Amino acid sequence: MSSENEQDSGKTPLRIFVDANTFVSGLLFEGNEATLIRLGAVGLCRLATTPYVLDEVTGALSAAEFQLSDDEISVLLSYVNRCVRVYENPSADELREDLTRLNDKKDLHVLVAFKKLECDMLVTGDKELLRKVPDAKRTKQALEILLLRSAHE
Repeated sequence: MSSENEQDSGKTPLRIFVDANTFVSGLLFEGNEATLIRLGAVGLCRLATTPYVLDEVTGALSAAEFQLSDDEISVLLSYVNRCVRVYENPSADELREDLTRLNDKKDLHVLVAFKKLECDMLVTGDKELLRKVPDAKRTKQALEILLLRSAHE
């Protein structure tokens, strides 16, 4: 769907905050996560993330288990940057406001960025985020929502 079609339908694409685990899966394996990233690339949804999440992605892609060269990692990150809009990280004050909401403090950034950006949903595989954030979805659920939404246009 092009920007022109978005305007014609009267609906703006859903804004989806994407967590690092979703990006890593989508970049390395074919499946729902790869489909979501492609949908973001063509504008059927608006993917959002932060530099903090992209740093996590870079770290994960650099893991020895994936055996990726620096050039391969660079190509994958370049692709992600074409598919997603990167917003600034939440401030330390913003993070402090929600400090007690999650047990796993490294996921606090994702929760706060998602809230701050007012995205329609958070796509993650993190069990605690899925349990504690009402608009958190697994990738398959997000794709089903996107499919239903496009069928009603």
